[in-house]
Amino acid sequence: MSSVVESWEGLRLAVPGGNVVAVALFLAFAAMIALEWRARGASRLLALRVLTALVAWVVAVQPRWDARRTEQTNGRLAVLVDASRSMSVGQPEARVDRVEALLDRWSEGGEDVALHQFGSTLRPMGWDESPQARDDESRLVAALDEITRDDVDPVGGVVVVSDGAIASESDASFEGVRVHTVHVGEPSIRDDSLARVEADPVTFLRQQAKVRVVVRTWGSGGLDVPITLRQGDEVVTEQRAQVPEGGEVVLELPFTPRRLGRAVYRVSIPTADDDGVPANNERPFLVRVARDRLRVLLVAGEPTWDVRFLREFLKRDPSIDLISFFILRTTADMTMASPDELALIPFPTDELFREHVGSFDVLLFQNFDYGPYQMAAYLPRIREYVRRGGAFAMIGGERSFAGGGYASTPIEEVLPVRLPPASTPPSQTVVTDRFQPRLDPERVHHPLLALGADPASSAARWQALPPLEGANVVHGAERDATVLLTHPTRRSVGGLLPILVLGEHEEGRVLALTVDTAWRWGLTSGGVTGDASTYERFWDRALRWLSRDPTLDPARLTTDRERYGPDADVRVQGHLRDPHYRPFAAESVRIVLRDDAGNEISSTEVVTDAEGAVEVVLRGPTDEGAYRVAALRQDSELCEQPFLVETGGDELADPRATPEPLRALADASGGRFIASPEDAPPLDELDATRTRELGVVEVAPLGNVGALALIVVLFGVEWWIRRRRGLR
Repeated sequence: MSSVVESWEGLRLAVPGGNVVAVALFLAFAAMIALEWRARGASRLLALRVLTALVAWVVAVQPRWDARRTEQTNGRLAVLVDASRSMSVGQPEARVDRVEALLDRWSEGGEDVALHQFGSTLRPMGWDESPQARDDESRLVAALDEITRDDVDPVGGVVVVSDGAIASESDASFEGVRVHTVHVGEPSIRDDSLARVEADPVTFLRQQAKVRVVVRTWGSGGLDVPITLRQGDEVVTEQRAQVPEGGEVVLELPFTPRRLGRAVYRVSIPTADDDGVPANNERPFLVRVARDRLRVLLVAGEPTWDVRFLREFLKRDPSIDLISFFILRTTADMTMASPDELALIPFPTDELFREHVGSFDVLLFQNFDYGPYQMAAYLPRIREYVRRGGAFAMIGGERSFAGGGYASTPIEEVLPVRLPPASTPPSQTVVTDRFQPRLDPERVHHPLLALGADPASSAARWQALPPLEGANVVHGAERDATVLLTHPTRRSVGGLLPILVLGEHEEGRVLALTVDTAWRWGLTSGGVTGDASTYERFWDRALRWLSRDPTLDPARLTTDRERYGPDADVRVQGHLRDPHYRPFAAESVRIVLRDDAGNEISSTEVVTDAEGAVEVVLRGPTDEGAYRVAALRQDSELCEQPFLVETGGDELADPRATPEPLRALADASGGRFIASPEDAPPLDELDATRTRELGVVEVAPLGNVGALALIVVLFGVEWWIRRRRGLR
């Protein structure tokens, strides 16, 4: 049932010039009346003159105002109960227990009232259920926005029961719904807390990092405590802090990661006997320990355009620590001077490949033949380097692959391609024609080929690139290798001649590019189209793939947050693809939750979509610590993602009950603010009338012909009377 109500507001004058002109006209008409009174004295004709002047003035100034029309509808009532963890706070009685007593009182006669809990999401609740206090957030604005969007059974009034410790969100309009608020809290609370713990998500191996800690206290009269940083049971560092009553102190605690991978640290302060929220006295944080810069060793056999382009690209990238060697001459070259006079620096074969090869993340051989430099004894070391997790790439040229004598050597064992026999004539180890490389349509999802936003645009961009010239001959790819590019017509053993091949050898990764004219993707392409980025994009992706950059993993999982409270909902999203980056489409996979020791806590089955994407919500662990969520296909793990569970966290960083946000919300919506659950009236006494603005109409009662006619009539009557009496 609805009704329309009009309210009048905003009286104003429409005469040009506003109030100044209105006053001037009033004075003019008053002067006319004064002259009449002076000439004739008091009379009926004077009264008529006053009436005529007054009407003329009112019509001249054109008074008008706005009529605001609103529709009022009797809607249903809904109750929203705060389910965040701050509701578990309270002494001597927890806030959530006071809410439960209120709901028991409201349950009689509340059958027609919708009851919900809100935290990070809005969810329905039965009147026979006990309220929970386990969410990490209290997103009240989002909950109100969701519940007021129902147009089928509209809500006219909402009752919010909360401690006021709600998430900071943007302001929202609730379309005329009245919001009544019930504040649940205590006058004061004694609490020492780690209000914030902030560390960079990525730190670097053996380099000092810092975690920023904010310590806060209320009701203690001041605090002097040690702040301790631990990794496991080991104390990393400790500092003392003096915190004033009701204030906070900021400290930075240093730590130095010693191992690659992810590391969990904990910051803690002592817990006083009367601390009302001991859960916020300790907070863990998670960091990923990586290398500071990618160390790359580039060894080139001679200066070429391809060598120049690759070296310049590697030197420009600030994330790469490049060591490069160019071989300008060999011991067999004929010279007219002594070697000491010609050598800028001797090639440090022993130092590089015996002592320091393991310190590099990527090793590049570009048109380099090892024979003239007595390197045969070091090739097994390069093979072992790859087996232990190193990355190796060989780039084409007349001194690479079979032309460099690598057939039947330890290097061939790690390459993803098979080489022609060592007895093959040099003329049969290369082809010299110009060609446009052919993409394998089954591999177009691979990041090294992804030049566009989708496979079709990537294929079109590859086709538009300038052609390459010449290639090394190889006898096909290894069985488990990934062939991304081939020669369009030339054939080798088992199919078309491979141009770009990727592979893995035990723990390491390898790449074979059998051309030395990839520089044309930069210089020639940039000259024709103005876009020289293809070359840099290709090598950036190649180095990241070789060094196992996790952002290029074929299968990835993410969680909506890195930190959760106990029993929180963990929202997991993933994109699952095979090692060749083909999506696992419409396949059943298992999402598993594990603790830090690898023990399975829970799991759920889910089916991927056409692009291999999945999304699922898991109930998080109860105990504090580090956990992992993993995706399994046929019991084979595809990927994992770590996260933390903490009993304190941001939700309990400031556990004080704050009535001000609830009071402001009630005032803004025309609802009632109720200071405590014990003061709350029955539900049927709370207004559920929903108002909807119909617009504003301007009312101008004298802006018509009738008002002008009235003035003419009055002046006409006065003129007629004057004529009858012989007056001027």
